[in-house]
Formats: sequence, C-alpha cells, structure tokens
Amino acid sequence: MSNKTKIKLVFFGAGPVAAQSLELLAKNFEIEAVVTKPKATNHRGDVPTLHVAQSLGLPVYTPTNKKELSALIANKPFTSTIGVVIDYGIIIAQDVIDYFELGIVNSHFSLLPQWRGADPITFSLLSGQTQTGVSLMLITAGLDEGPVFGWGVYDIKPTDTNESLTEQLIHLSDALLSDMLPKYVSGEFKPNPQDIIATTMNFSPTPTFSRKLTKADGHIDWTKPAEQIEREIRAYSSWPKSYTKFNDLDIVIIAARVTEQKGSAGTRAVVNKELIIYCGQDALAIDKLKPAGKSVMDAASFINGYARFI
Repeated sequence: MSNKTKIKLVFFGAGPVAAQSLELLAKNFEIEAVVTKPKATNHRGDVPTLHVAQSLGLPVYTPTNKKELSALIANKPFTSTIGVVIDYGIIIAQDVIDYFELGIVNSHFSLLPQWRGADPITFSLLSGQTQTGVSLMLITAGLDEGPVFGWGVYDIKPTDTNESLTEQLIHLSDALLSDMLPKYVSGEFKPNPQDIIATTMNFSPTPTFSRKLTKADGHIDWTKPAEQIEREIRAYSSWPKSYTKFNDLDIVIIAARVTEQKGSAGTRAVVNKELIIYCGQDALAIDKLKPAGKSVMDAASFINGYARFI
C-alpha cells in the first residue's frame, strides 16, 4: 500500500496485544491518533501502547473511562472516518461509534460468535478446539455482537500456549486488517451478521462466551481429567499460571503431558525417572515446573533436588 493510498484511522488500544498490533498497523495505515489508557500513578517502567505511540511520534489521548472517552469525542478531535480497536479495556459508547462515518472495527481474536467477551484466546485453548482465528467486526452496543466483514482461520497446535497462540493471532489480525480493511472502506466487502458468517464457515451459530480470569482459576484441581489440566497449563501460561503445592512447597507447573496411568488424584510418584501426578482420569508427566523462589527447571532436576517433596 503506497503512502498516497494509506487509509487514515484512529487506533483504540491499551494492552500489550494492542502495542504490538499498533506497531504493525502503522506500517500500512496512517494512524491519526492513539486513544489509550493513562499510565497508572504507581506503575513503574514503560506502558507498552504509550511507548509504541510515542516512539512512532503519534498524537496520544488518554481518557480513563467511558464518560471521559465520550467527552473527548464531543470535542471532535479527529477527521478519520474509521477507528480500529484492539485490546482496549474501556467500554466504547454509541456516541463514539457514531462519530466515525464507517464505524469502529474490532479485531477480535476468535471466530465469532465463538468466544465473545474478554478472553477468547484462553477459552479457545481451554475448550480443546482445533481451530480459532480472527474476526473483523464492526462494534455495536452489544457485547461482541456486531456484523463481521472479514475473518481468518488458525489451526491450533497441540503445543500452543497462551503466548504462542496470541503471537500467531496478532500477525493474522494484521494481515487481515491490511487486506480487508481497505476493501471494507471502498465498499467491496459488506458486513454480515455473525450467524450468517458461522453458517458460511460451517461452525455453530450459537454464541459462546469467555470471561476475565481470576487468580483462583490457576489453582489446579487434580480431580479433573489430565487432559483438561494440561489444557489449563497451556491456557494459563501468561496468567494466572497453574499452581499447586507439593506438601508445603508452592509450585507452578509450566509444561506437562498426558499419560495413561492410574492413581489417587493429586498424589505424586517417580515412574521410569518421570515425575507423575495422578489426576481424576489418567495422569500428567511433568516436563517443567517452578518451585517458589527458584528458576524454571525440568522434572529431572526437580527429582534430584526436591525428592523430599515428592
């Protein structure tokens, strides 16, 4: 896309996914301004989206909530006809949406209507589904209910963690926006309701919903099947992580494999030089773990140094 044909837009985003997305987006679009969250008074170090915006020399606006965002827009600060929102975390009111002639496009990291809500990546991994993707949706007042004009599919690998899947979807999102946003702006692509898109893609039109995680989600319940716990370990790898206790020692499980062994749920054993934890169904062979206050180590190192906790 040449400089003469670059589409001008306003970017809304605040988290680390937004920061990386903004850096990629700026290569193909003219970013009129970045609307993000202000740096918290007790925050040390850089705020990723602010840092990227400043390094690119872009104008930055930092409303703290929905009301302040509406007040900003009431002053008519932008000339762009379209906005893009990724990983923002502030509710965008209808008056803000209406300010942009072509609306605000959300690059949502699932195949809508799958996993509407705050954390689609985690719930894609938790569900055990083999595909996810990115949907380009025009935001509406409803939660991720808007019409979709573009989507891309990603085949989830059995080894994908939250970090690796996020990285893949960030780049898929950028490729979709680079290709399809100009086609939407020109009128070549028309948005369609999500149920029509789902039917086209041959998956269920019934919405599913993700939610924000809590620290408690990371506590491992060893009565669950090993297959589910292994998914949790990969899904929670960024936060809240998957944690347990070996006697009185706090442990974070970093990586594990399902093995067809039977034992009392939550008990541990060394079998054929592998650290095994029995689950409600089958067991997990632990590959990597992190004792409190120590670095990540493999199971063999843990067996050698922490035998009394097994």
